[in-house]
Amino acid sequence: MKILFVCTGNTCRSAMAEAIFRDIADLRNFEISSAGLSTFTGDTATNKAIIVCGNHDIDLKAHRTTGVGDAKVNDMDLVLTATVGHREKIEKIYPNVEVHTIKEYAEGYDDLDIADPINGDLQTYEECFSELEEALEKVYHKILSDERIGGLDKY
Repeated sequence: MKILFVCTGNTCRSAMAEAIFRDIADLRNFEISSAGLSTFTGDTATNKAIIVCGNHDIDLKAHRTTGVGDAKVNDMDLVLTATVGHREKIEKIYPNVEVHTIKEYAEGYDDLDIADPINGDLQTYEECFSELEEALEKVYHKILSDERIGGLDKY
């Protein structure tokens, strides 16, 4: 299954989401990537994202940003965004792609947005990491048990 995580710059939320999901998931069944709606391809994740992920034994140092235009969005089975605004932009640009916010797909959340930690302190990044990790655990288990797609048998 091909999953793309999307945020604004691909330096914080989507970069961390990709790294966290890689840590959670059995990668034999997934191709995971991330991209930003307003970014240049080739930048690094923010230092604070790298530090916070490192505190959880997840290495984000090799991450390089990718713009949505370079992400082969139409080839994805699922696009998960950080916010409703990101989802709406992806829906407009790529109307034939299945797209949800991360929290929307995970289910059980009133607020479907994950706040951008950019310009925040390490605690703000830690809170973002925890929010992503909780939601992505739900996403992973939902995909594994999704009868609509027969679990991962389709992939």
